[in-house]
Amino acid sequence: MESLCKHDIRFMYITKEETPSFMAFERLLKNYLIDDIDHIFFDITQNIGEIMDIDRKIQYIDGTKFEADANKYTFVYKKRIVNASKKLFTKITEDIILLNEERGFNFPYHYKMGYITQYLIECMVNNGIDFVYGKGKRKTGIQKWYDRFLGYYIKLNEYEYWLAIIGERNSCSKTDHDATMCALKIDYYCNTGLSRPAYNAQIGVSDGIIVNADLFQRPGDSKTFMPFMERYHEYTGEYPVYPMADAGYGSFDNFMYCMTNKMELCMKYTMYAKKNEAKFKKKIFNPLNWKTTEEGYKICPNGHVFNQNIYDSYDESGEYLRIIQKMGSKEKCEGCPFEDECCKSKNHQKTLNKDVVLEEMYATVDENLSTEFGKELKKQRSIQVEGAFGVIKQDMKFTRFTRRGLKNTKMEFLIVCLGYNLRKYHKYRLKKEKSIQSKGILN
Repeated sequence: MESLCKHDIRFMYITKEETPSFMAFERLLKNYLIDDIDHIFFDITQNIGEIMDIDRKIQYIDGTKFEADANKYTFVYKKRIVNASKKLFTKITEDIILLNEERGFNFPYHYKMGYITQYLIECMVNNGIDFVYGKGKRKTGIQKWYDRFLGYYIKLNEYEYWLAIIGERNSCSKTDHDATMCALKIDYYCNTGLSRPAYNAQIGVSDGIIVNADLFQRPGDSKTFMPFMERYHEYTGEYPVYPMADAGYGSFDNFMYCMTNKMELCMKYTMYAKKNEAKFKKKIFNPLNWKTTEEGYKICPNGHVFNQNIYDSYDESGEYLRIIQKMGSKEKCEGCPFEDECCKSKNHQKTLNKDVVLEEMYATVDENLSTEFGKELKKQRSIQVEGAFGVIKQDMKFTRFTRRGLKNTKMEFLIVCLGYNLRKYHKYRLKKEKSIQSKGILN
């Protein structure tokens, strides 16, 4: 920016030939934009939307990963830390037993490492034992125990530190603690989806304009939908009537959220496209391909009706309570000619999971997307939101963040989205002026 203000005629015109330094732009970002970027983004976007008369009732939603400004190989995974902690606690317990036997102590197995280390150093001081390190120095037995438990204490503190940083996520990067390890689609060296520190960028597009944008630390898209919509409602006071998204968003919680806030069910779900494929329909032992009775019960290829409710399970892990019925049939699968291919249970009784509410929502989605309006929504989603990401990544060359931390990267991403919207508005204005001129010439 500093160089452009000195040499580019367009920037020289805007700045009236003043040449601000790079620190002037940095102070603008840090002192003003970083805290107010959300209000700035929505204010400018709403003004552009009113001028261009966009239809905000329809919002096409999708997400993509942008690589963080972090070292690719400085990653920390929660699962690895938890597994290493279990092994370390087992080793600590064994060493506490040996220490008690050798020194006559009576430390409990669950005693804190800090207290054991402090007690050992006090024993060395009281007995006049000096600490020795280096080549040719012989450590005493109690110093060896002290060094060992000090190492345990340091390692446990390190584990607690990284677990506190990771929080509810599964991973993070040592270079950028807010970045999460995500499987990116293309790697520079081998063109495979290797894990890289990245942020999940979500956008909502209406008539080509990005009306909502945000960054998330989750690799998946399903859990981002509700906070993404709440953010839009917070700044605009409304919800879109038709939130169109791909199958990555079609979960039970998201469908229930749409119904709660009077939004139409038009998001695809996991098996929406695959269940209609010819190859999938040939799998006669998949319950999705089974026929159903008038009451909605599945009929297996051998004619057994799964209308017996074995028990109900309640899933409270999400935002909404989900009731899943375990269904079975009166006839057992033992002796069935399809038993080896269809039934994998040891008690020769196949069971199915049935969620009545979810099945009704799936049926509503199928009905909504089978209409001409629904087909147009599916087509426009691929054009508008995928096209927006294509312009940002290919035309605007924005594929990697240059700042670190969620707050800074979010500001950077919203500025990029504002630039995208301003480009759209500029083309719209030029097209409108050209149309007015052409009409004047004809008249």
